Amino acid sequence: MKENSADNDSCYVERNTEMERLAHHENGEKNIKLDDFISNTKFGCLHLRMLLTTGGAYFAVCAELVVFVFLSHPVKKEWSLDKFIFPLLPLGGGIGGIVGECTFGIISDKYGRKWPFAAAVSIVALFGIASAFAQSFLVLVVLRSCVSIGNGAVSSIVFAYLLEFLPQKNRGKCMVGVTFCGALGAVFAGGMAWWLLENYSWRHFVAACTAPAFIVCLAAFCLTEESPRFLFISGEEIGGKRVLQKMITEPLAWQGEIECSSSEKRGRISQLFSPGTRKKTINIGLIWFLQATGYWGVTIYLPEYMGSLGVDPYFNMFTVFIGELPGLCLAMIMIEPYMLGRIRCLQVFSLSTSISLLLFAFVGIDFLKAVFVIVCYFFMVPIYSILSTFTPEVYPTHIRSTAMATMYMIIEIPGLITPFVGEYLLSSNITWLYPVVWAVVFLLQSLAICGLRSETAGKALKDSDKEALTKEMAETAIN
Repeated sequence: MKENSADNDSCYVERNTEMERLAHHENGEKNIKLDDFISNTKFGCLHLRMLLTTGGAYFAVCAELVVFVFLSHPVKKEWSLDKFIFPLLPLGGGIGGIVGECTFGIISDKYGRKWPFAAAVSIVALFGIASAFAQSFLVLVVLRSCVSIGNGAVSSIVFAYLLEFLPQKNRGKCMVGVTFCGALGAVFAGGMAWWLLENYSWRHFVAACTAPAFIVCLAAFCLTEESPRFLFISGEEIGGKRVLQKMITEPLAWQGEIECSSSEKRGRISQLFSPGTRKKTINIGLIWFLQATGYWGVTIYLPEYMGSLGVDPYFNMFTVFIGELPGLCLAMIMIEPYMLGRIRCLQVFSLSTSISLLLFAFVGIDFLKAVFVIVCYFFMVPIYSILSTFTPEVYPTHIRSTAMATMYMIIEIPGLITPFVGEYLLSSNITWLYPVVWAVVFLLQSLAICGLRSETAGKALKDSDKEALTKEMAETAIN
């Protein structure tokens, strides 16, 4: 593996030297492909700003995303809700998420990434703080649904947005790094629940979880740039070159041209189901669907389930979210092309999640149950990070955000169903039924992953239909 790593590093050095040679060509006769240019830049200040801003946005989104998990008991108590009324809260959130993902994903591909991204973070911040003052359960559902519109919008944009700035050698680590920030957001929410729900009220908890969104909102407007890939495919070459100049640590005045085909047809969901991409879209969509079904199936009522076993639910959830972090660190390493790559990494983490849930179901000691549920999240959460890296790498720039939005719309569907299924499983006298059902879901996911064929680790991103078609034909010929 070390030899492969050294080969990769030497390859990047050679490509960087080539870029500089092309950039300084005195006659201006040499051109360079946009992906080659971006992949040969060094990770600099602009990359760091984009990573921190997008990572901060995902931190805020994930903090807000798990809020309702902790609201089950206090909200039911305050308004004396029937146990089948509370699921309206995650149901409304799921519907809001679909609206945000569909709307902002398409807008992002049609009109750019920066301003839809900033607007989405603003929606999360404003409606998040407003929901802390809700005076009835119905108002709470409406306001949290609006928060979910912002959450869905950010989720559909954030990974494609950051990816389009990154050099090839930094893509895997940085994309998983964004999900790592999201895991920190969940840890933050878990810590706030442990502290505030025991000592104050759920309103203090909701307000605290909204604070990160206000901080990121300012950064989204002030510290980000428009995606250079989007600017080039939309025909705005001058703006694209301006952003590329900022990406270079030592500004160069290149004489050649940047090669990138423009695309007038952008942000159409129908393009995801064209003959060349239909099978791939259905396969990836199924994997996302099973991931969301399993994750929310395990998570929504986990505090109540652990509480029924005599375990402190808030402290347990805090430790569970902490357990996600080393799993994400492992994914950062294993996702690279000289390790497992994207697809094999997905297979390992998915199957390990299923096994850990089965152990959690049948072990008889409560302490070991708490340990195995942490192990479950160690493997389960990084699957999101790997999928969020792999999916935007598969699709070309003109439908990249639309593809991510479509996948996030797909994963909202389980959120409409699993609260009711989870409530039924939780009320069952069979204690092992709750985890076993979700273990089967992850087993099915590991089988669906076997259908993936196109490894994207270490491969160039596609910016146009022509590039995508050429690559698709090459992959078909190989297979």
